Amino acid sequence: MSHSWNTHSLLDAALIRRFVREARQRRLAQLRGQACEPLSLQQLLAMHGQATMGVLLILLALITTVPVAGAGMLFSLGIFAWAWRWARGEEAPRLERLRALKLGPQAALKVLRWLAWMYAFAHRHLRPRWQALYSPRLHWAWASWVTFMAFIIFLPIPLGNLFPAVSLLLFGLGLLTRDGVMMVASLLLGLVGLTVLALAGGWLWAAVTGWWA
Repeated sequence: MSHSWNTHSLLDAALIRRFVREARQRRLAQLRGQACEPLSLQQLLAMHGQATMGVLLILLALITTVPVAGAGMLFSLGIFAWAWRWARGEEAPRLERLRALKLGPQAALKVLRWLAWMYAFAHRHLRPRWQALYSPRLHWAWASWVTFMAFIIFLPIPLGNLFPAVSLLLFGLGLLTRDGVMMVASLLLGLVGLTVLALAGGWLWAAVTGWWA
């Protein structure tokens, strides 16, 4: 295994200020009618300073929520690759083709704002705790959970990617801050999402069969 088990948070105030500043500059440019450059996954990773596994999962999960056709299906493949490498204790996957893909100005601003808000929240409220849940011995079990969430995102279900994506965001924040509470929150939210999808699917099936009856 090539990466070690860190027990301290990788999130700091400088990182938060970087994203707040970038989001503010892009917003001001839009208000002035200036054109903003697209933003790639590679650029987002570079803004973090180090492309840790937690950072990559956060970005992949967040981009699946952006209203761009095919984003969920495409970036869920990157999450599959992430889960495989994390379970094996390897470094973050390169994902060369995904890194080159760019978000338009509006989508980029949305992602930057969400990252700034999430990191500020995590910096204030999250801390290293319950770290046994992130033990390398449990990587395969949790990688299976991440894979399952990625599979739900991959399916072409209207709004079906929301709960799994947020679940993976919590998981990534837990990795970044070494807060095991986020793992429990990730699991609970994912289960709630699956329940909602199952109920909605049952209701839709009953409505369709009732209409045809």
